[in-house]
Amino acid sequence: MTKSQADSSKEKGDYNVLGKSLYNLVSFIEGYDQQVLSMCMRAFELTLGFSQSQLSTLATVSTMSRMGCCLIWGLLADTNESRYVLGAGLLLMGVASIFLSSASHYKVQKIVAESDDSKESNTSNGETGQQQTNKKPKSSSKFTIFQALNCIGRLLCAVITTIIARKVLLGYYGWRTSYVVLGYIWILFAIGVVFGMELKKSSTGDDSRAPSSSTSGTPSERFTDKVSGAFSAVFKCNTAGICIFTLFIAEAPMCAFNYMTIYLQYLGVSDTMAGVAIAVTLIGGAAGSGAGGKIIDKIGEYCPEYGELASGIAVMFVRLVVCLLFFLGKPPCGRLLWYHYVELATLGGTLVTVGGVDRAIMRDSIEDKHQATAAAIIRTISGISSSVILYQVSAYLTESLFGYVPSRESFETMATDIKERNAEALRKSMMYIILAGTLLNVVCYIAMCFTYDNERQSKKKMK
Repeated sequence: MTKSQADSSKEKGDYNVLGKSLYNLVSFIEGYDQQVLSMCMRAFELTLGFSQSQLSTLATVSTMSRMGCCLIWGLLADTNESRYVLGAGLLLMGVASIFLSSASHYKVQKIVAESDDSKESNTSNGETGQQQTNKKPKSSSKFTIFQALNCIGRLLCAVITTIIARKVLLGYYGWRTSYVVLGYIWILFAIGVVFGMELKKSSTGDDSRAPSSSTSGTPSERFTDKVSGAFSAVFKCNTAGICIFTLFIAEAPMCAFNYMTIYLQYLGVSDTMAGVAIAVTLIGGAAGSGAGGKIIDKIGEYCPEYGELASGIAVMFVRLVVCLLFFLGKPPCGRLLWYHYVELATLGGTLVTVGGVDRAIMRDSIEDKHQATAAAIIRTISGISSSVILYQVSAYLTESLFGYVPSRESFETMATDIKERNAEALRKSMMYIILAGTLLNVVCYIAMCFTYDNERQSKKKMK
């Protein structure tokens, strides 16, 4: 890519209507893609004979590859035009999804899943890049819109994939068909993004290019300056350091939700209604990210020092109460009652903190010129840590501590004692992971109360 193209990505402006629409659709489809694996857990167990440990390892590899490539995509997003970076990532994701649909062996599944998810991190870094190019004042509302669209994509996947994953469609299992269709959709979006996204430059006359230190010298020197500057921005900022741990802990509910579908199925809930339950959870996530994000944004404007952090603590308290009600209350034996749906929707709504609090605080604490790369560093460290620790802890709790028994039998023919034992193991595992993550999240927000305002003010003075 030419230097002029790289420089143009640094100019203030806004994307055309088609570009914005394409990016919003990419956020939506990304959510669908991220949900497929968790919706296919029982299908993999039944059709391929995977154990819970293998499924957890598969989820670990998926998350590690996604987060491990954040730094690469962040550097590209900081130094090149967003549409080319995003288009390349989507094209590679499409090809990997098509290959994944034909994989049957466990090791092949791991390798292809790693290749597929390593490209997904480019969309999140593109969100940060889009914030930098927008000429309007920054706010957390953009991130919550992306989060809401992501949740809606997960919702659609929960309904469709749960129903078709184990069925045979055109001679193949439904989960294979899902990956094939998804692959071709990604390829079409890659073409659309490259040729459809156009940056309209701002007419304000502001010089928003990166400092000469990052654009002068040889390409290797510019690369070194960019990386060292981003690492310095992260590790010299106390708030950013806490954000690493906060985003690590924020994965706890998503780790637990991976087992929600199979948990409900073990309780006798039908495949369709289990999918509906996950859909309700994600509707809550979309509504929370949309409406809740707007509310948090307004609170942050009214009280810029501690408004967002106080909102995050309040949301964590709600999650704590609802988690206890859902897992310690009467279980949904055979069917879900109205209050189960309310509890699931509320749990989903508490995910608003990822876009409305965590990423907004991270953005306000780091210099604009290092936004995408620094965000990628934080996501890489926190994401790899969560995938290595949380998913493996979940597998250990489920199988080794609580006695989950893998089975390739259908739920109709499976022994009652095995179903009850497995359901109880999944219930305890999910509950402890969510509760521990919630309490640690509160600790992180309290710690940020002592660092965030000072570093936010310091960033303002540097402008």
